[in-house]
Amino acid sequence: MYIFVKGYNLAKDRNGRLINIIVRTLRKYIHKYGILFLLLCLFSTMTACESKDILGDDEPEVSQNATEDGTMGSSNDGVNTEADKGAEQSTAPNELEDTVSGQDGEETQMNEADIDREAMMNEYKSILKGIYDNHIFPDGQACDWDGRSDVTQNQFAVYDIDQDTQDELILAYTNSSMAGMIELIYDFDNDTKTANEEFREFPTLTYYDNGIIKADWSHNQGLAGDFWPYTLYQYDKKSDSYVDVGMVDAWDRSLSATDYNGDPFPAESDTDGDGIVYYIMQDGEYKLDHPIDGAEYEQWRDFYIGNAKEVNIPFINLTEENIDNIQ
Repeated sequence: MYIFVKGYNLAKDRNGRLINIIVRTLRKYIHKYGILFLLLCLFSTMTACESKDILGDDEPEVSQNATEDGTMGSSNDGVNTEADKGAEQSTAPNELEDTVSGQDGEETQMNEADIDREAMMNEYKSILKGIYDNHIFPDGQACDWDGRSDVTQNQFAVYDIDQDTQDELILAYTNSSMAGMIELIYDFDNDTKTANEEFREFPTLTYYDNGIIKADWSHNQGLAGDFWPYTLYQYDKKSDSYVDVGMVDAWDRSLSATDYNGDPFPAESDTDGDGIVYYIMQDGEYKLDHPIDGAEYEQWRDFYIGNAKEVNIPFINLTEENIDNIQ
């Protein structure tokens, strides 16, 4: 009503006549439709309030919310900020690593539990008795036994040398001629319940705790002098065997200034001037065509051996009692 009264007073102005007509018209319609107009406004207000309440239930809260672990969450709940994405990416590798480690641990425990140790020991005993009683290796090859020497001077051990969670049988057959000396590793196959030959070499071996075996050659008839040639083997988990990773020989100039072909000592390769060069042969073929200096040789050797520690195998003599007592 205040508006209309104000409008009536303004009608006294220069355009008051026109305004007076408008005011009278408005009064007429308000008297006629005022109640309907008020009801329409009230209905619109109630509808707007209900819509606001409904939307309020679906919209995320902007204030900080406490997470289940008691820490305060971000005000942008449900929205990944760049910082959040970075945090998720940085923790993902750790979570994956933990999962993989857990799976490895479970797999190791499962493997240990599933191994038929009784069958394994029986198989190893059978191999040892075949050598002790019949002087025959598992592959049918005859042992180099002269019929008089003491077979009990040979040795064996049941030991997990390749660190695959199950024990291997290591046999050092040394009471024979040099040509007949041999060291073997047998590994038990839990599926077939049989033992397979995993490794064989001349029995001058150095075992390392990183899966490397250094096998000194039986003879040193070359130009290496005090350096004894050898072959490095590395355990390969996929094939469950030892792989030849390189043979090493050397040339000591103090022993001879020329090789057997008359070729001179490769002084250009002896960069440290100590009079010795080395040959690393990684294709299984013996050939002295690529001399290297001591620093390069040591780098190659350290790549495989590095800080690995020697493993002392708990060998015992090949006697009937020792065979029967393995378990």
